[in-house]
Amino acid sequence: MKKETALTLFFILLAAAGLHAQRSGSSLFKDPVYLPERFYTTFSNDLPIYNGRLYQGYLPTIAGTPFMDADQWTEGTVFFDSTWYKNTRLKYDVVAGELVIETPGKMPVILPANPLYAFTLGQERFIKLGPGNSKVLPAGFYEILDEGRLTVLALRKKIIKETTGQSVVEREFIWNNRFYIYQNNLFYPVTSKKNLYALTKEKKAAIHKALKRKQIRFRKDPETAIRTAAQLYNQD
Repeated sequence: MKKETALTLFFILLAAAGLHAQRSGSSLFKDPVYLPERFYTTFSNDLPIYNGRLYQGYLPTIAGTPFMDADQWTEGTVFFDSTWYKNTRLKYDVVAGELVIETPGKMPVILPANPLYAFTLGQERFIKLGPGNSKVLPAGFYEILDEGRLTVLALRKKIIKETTGQSVVEREFIWNNRFYIYQNNLFYPVTSKKNLYALTKEKKAAIHKALKRKQIRFRKDPETAIRTAAQLYNQD
């Protein structure tokens, strides 16, 4: 295919993708609407998602992993510059908040953050949110944990913890997540059981009973407590 023809096809399909994105539903996460297969096969190794900078990683002496799950690549999808890309191999660095993609040449590159709006890692879904959506939201990619009248969001984050021993400094990646609830078009941070009950007061008694029966303590396991409450709240 001639270069001029390929470029024309690219822009026509890109415009179509933008139109599909505008017409998609009103939920926080837009269901993927893919371009015709011809787009992906035509540009194949030259897709815009492969134009990031090389991922350097961290020192191997740090214990644990900086990624969302494990060090292995996970198949996912990417909503980048108003276009959905499928069958991508991804890792999400939750220390830096950067999405890493494997190029056709097996190189790890970081997707530029500005045109990146959403992505999936297996069954996990992430969307970009920040102060532009609500003053209570730090900028970042939020995992959608549960959806309904209460939608539960997690801002996944790891930090590098340093522990000084007798002769060495030990470093490890540890989780430092934050949780939010989206209700009636507003976002609320959930940092305590009191916050949670204030947002679920219609079913506070039932939720309290469920958490007690399942021996779920907010301070010890806030994610499970919030998700349990949301699932019960969203039942009807």
